[in-house]
Amino acid sequence: MPPKWRVLADEIAAKITSGAYAPGDRLPKIEDLVSAGMGSKSTVHAAYKALEANGLVTASRGHGTVVRERTTLTTAAEREQRSKVTGSSWRAGERSDSHMAGFVAAPKDVAEALEIEAGDLVLRRSRTYRDEHDNSVVSHSTSWIPAGLAEELPELAMGRRLSSGTSIDLITHHTGRPVAQRHSTMWARITTPADAGLLEIREDTTAAVIVLTVRIVDTSGMTIEYGIDIGGPGRRWTKEEASA
Repeated sequence: MPPKWRVLADEIAAKITSGAYAPGDRLPKIEDLVSAGMGSKSTVHAAYKALEANGLVTASRGHGTVVRERTTLTTAAEREQRSKVTGSSWRAGERSDSHMAGFVAAPKDVAEALEIEAGDLVLRRSRTYRDEHDNSVVSHSTSWIPAGLAEELPELAMGRRLSSGTSIDLITHHTGRPVAQRHSTMWARITTPADAGLLEIREDTTAAVIVLTVRIVDTSGMTIEYGIDIGGPGRRWTKEEASA
């Protein structure tokens, strides 16, 4: 039987996906749900944290817990954190498909990120994240992993969704070295014909898209993964921070 916080989180998530709670709506205060008999303070708090990890809400001091827009993108770090909290890198209402993996020669930008020579062998893993409600592409994600690590972890090269969290989870568990740094960049650009197949748009489409990259370094100083995410047209990335 699932824990009480999970049951409550699922109930609220269902209201969000059905539209009972719309983007921008503020969820009830934790104290109000406790008073309504929905669970203890720790139960409600855990449920709200799970909803936040799933990308359904944002929480900030002074503003409470607010339902997020469905067009927002997720960074690699957010997916990694979500995997730790919920056991899945997907957020509610999202799924992934078109999982592919294979060893290829490293392009120049990837080689620079992984600190290897251009043309050296690397593992390329890719997948498409979709909104399961309308099947639209949320983002196309590619992970580049040093060949040495990939050869030690055959599951990475199987071209399917990992059963044990994210590739970073698998790598750090194998090496025993946790992530020490994440170097992220974000920019906007106009679509090119090369995006057509990845984002399932017409080749002559002219639209702005967000590109997110992250270079992940472990405690030994080794770059263990370089990720590139291209958001579908109309998708954006948002972040809210509470002032101290």
